[in-house]
Amino acid sequence: MKYKKEFIITLLMIALIFFLRKINILQMENNLAKPSMMLLLIIISSFLAIVIQNNIDKNHANKNINYHNIDILKYICAILIIILHLRPFQNYSHNLDLVFNNIITRTCVPIFFLITGYFVSQKEKNNTAYIKSYIKKMIPLYLIWNIIYIPIIIGYAISNIDVIINYINSINISLHVIIPILIILSPIILLIILLYTGFYYHLWYFPAVMLSLLVLDKWKKKFKIRYLLIISFILLLFGATETYYGVIPLSLKQLLDFYYKLFFTTRNFLFFGLFYITLGYYLGTKKEIYTKYCFEKLVFWMFALIFEAILLHDTDRLNSNILLSCVFLSYYLFVCTIYLTNNLKIKLNFRGLSKYYYLVHPMIIFICSLFIPFNNLNPCIQIILIVLITHFISSLILKLKK
Repeated sequence: MKYKKEFIITLLMIALIFFLRKINILQMENNLAKPSMMLLLIIISSFLAIVIQNNIDKNHANKNINYHNIDILKYICAILIIILHLRPFQNYSHNLDLVFNNIITRTCVPIFFLITGYFVSQKEKNNTAYIKSYIKKMIPLYLIWNIIYIPIIIGYAISNIDVIINYINSINISLHVIIPILIILSPIILLIILLYTGFYYHLWYFPAVMLSLLVLDKWKKKFKIRYLLIISFILLLFGATETYYGVIPLSLKQLLDFYYKLFFTTRNFLFFGLFYITLGYYLGTKKEIYTKYCFEKLVFWMFALIFEAILLHDTDRLNSNILLSCVFLSYYLFVCTIYLTNNLKIKLNFRGLSKYYYLVHPMIIFICSLFIPFNNLNPCIQIILIVLITHFISSLILKLKK
């Protein structure tokens, strides 16, 4: 059949448009559910999907892999993470806050993990000890940024001193007892913090990467990678209980509560990072990671992510760190990205900027919040302001490093 691919893509777009109508994203109130408008959406989406898929297929056939796209993808993800942590739409629009906080931005960290695993696998082909050297380079960076964030932690503690005092009072232990215990246990507490969360909320990513790579390095010397992929996926399912807490049976919740009272979250290397790092590494060992209709599958899993987030929206969630649709979405997004033609001539150090955007932005958000009444600012102005300051500081760091 000459136009089989185009026919299948069009059918998929029709199904997805009607799906949007079914879940009331396309409504009569916003004129998007009118037959003429739905037909127009089907035509436009089908045309774009066919053009993009043909471009990907052509590059795959010619073995044109564009790794520069990965740097751009990481840069976009870094900006989305800034929006996630800033939450500019929280007091402006509930729906926009939902879209950014619980849907779009939830793919960013999995993508970072997957990309890291993939390129570690690629680098290992020329350097069998690359994982160890990569971790050695990461440790000083991680420790330095923990030190940099100590004043921010102190400032945050001072600004929330009432909450801290109320918490101490609630556990019925006097300061005369707490302080000596903290001093005695400080080395152990420090080690746990560095291996688990870092000194500030975004720094957890670094121990998650390093510990995941350590486990991966030990495992691959004795066993096949695909077995670790299966085991780590099962661990990811446990990690997802944080998101699916509201739909879990009560008997299982009682068991989970023991974990959450002790560790608070599953956002760590074992229940989050290990799977995506292993998936990326596994893809890197393959001669070819292309899959047919990858763009259409990417679009499908985008809608699946939206549907998943909507279903979980009114449930009792502990957090929304792990959404299972992101497993497939991350994979197809990676495949489409490396095979997509890029004619952009923008000369930016996307790789370096994305790294320092991630490291710097929480500090910028905290400092700006002390002087700027964000609640009174338009969300777009908030985003532009924080991104511009973050970009300036990140660019300055990159220049100083040179």
